[in-house]
Amino acid sequence: MKNWLKSIFKPNECSLLPLAEEFRNFYGHYQGILRVRGKLLDLLTADTPGNGRVFIDLAGQLIDLLGKLFDQKVPQLFKAYASIREAQTRGEVETIFRSTFEDLDLSQCRQVMPDSFGRGNHDTLPGLLDYAHDLAVEEMFCLMDLYDLKKIKATPVQTGLPIKLHVIDLGGGVCASNNKMVLKDEILSDPVQALFQGMYYPGISWSGPIGVNLKGFMVIMAQSSSRPEEDFWDKTYLLAAKEYMNFNSRLGYHYTSVASYLSDDSLNNHIRFMLKGGAADDLRRARRARFIGLVLERLDFEVDVHKDLIEARLNNADRAVIENRLDLIGRLMGCSRQRDMVMNNESTVNWYAEAFLKGNYAFETDR
Repeated sequence: MKNWLKSIFKPNECSLLPLAEEFRNFYGHYQGILRVRGKLLDLLTADTPGNGRVFIDLAGQLIDLLGKLFDQKVPQLFKAYASIREAQTRGEVETIFRSTFEDLDLSQCRQVMPDSFGRGNHDTLPGLLDYAHDLAVEEMFCLMDLYDLKKIKATPVQTGLPIKLHVIDLGGGVCASNNKMVLKDEILSDPVQALFQGMYYPGISWSGPIGVNLKGFMVIMAQSSSRPEEDFWDKTYLLAAKEYMNFNSRLGYHYTSVASYLSDDSLNNHIRFMLKGGAADDLRRARRARFIGLVLERLDFEVDVHKDLIEARLNNADRAVIENRLDLIGRLMGCSRQRDMVMNNESTVNWYAEAFLKGNYAFETDR
């Protein structure tokens, strides 16, 4: 579970008010990792004499940037950087990469990786470079865990939805303006625009009743009485760059995060999705999680579901695929709202998944 979710139940000491520049620095390290990884992969396919030293220098840059992205909390990366600077051959670099990643201690980082994370081919240099990229993606996904979200200074966005969206521009993500509020159409980030396509899709409802039965209604009332009204519609935070977004939403009784990189280079493109919680009891929240998990699996995501927690990943897809999946995630977030309240038996899991995939976003039974 993301650390910012844990803090809801056990608050940590408040962090200092972060500056937008701090987020931009982390994003700069991430962009550097993407560039260096691309150059290393190009060198692996080009059998040009004399590029060994260039390869070693780039490998050192990759490890250095990864260490900065992890905020210098992974000591093995220090040792690896020093070792690579002394390396003489590509083979030595490969050995250093393999031994470093096999023993990597991420306990001081922002998130424990899911069980399925990193299951790939680490027997080759391209596989090891992919693993380094995945580490960077996961760390960027948890970037806001660095701070107490309630102390983040961000610009409100006029959405027309019951979402208190606030944005921080990482560079090129928002139209330059001195206004105290950003309009939805002034957000220039490509992945955000793709997500908005789904969130504003005709027929997707973000408010109003969904036909909750008496038992479900009583559960909602019980939960509402234990939470302050202003806490129910908490702020949603968005980090936005032209090709990147990190969307963290607390809507009602559940928490959602979506992070994505969207470009013309499929090698860098990805989506990370996480959802936890709900207004119903544990069993029905778990059913809703499995319904969403089934949908995402059909959309080619790698999915981990544990009780009411869903973590899903999609890597290395073309621009059109990423745009389509973000659109569908936007629709899924809206139409799955409070659906756990009406998932009264196991048969609803498959029924809701099939209904969504057929475009029945209102989940009408007579279609």
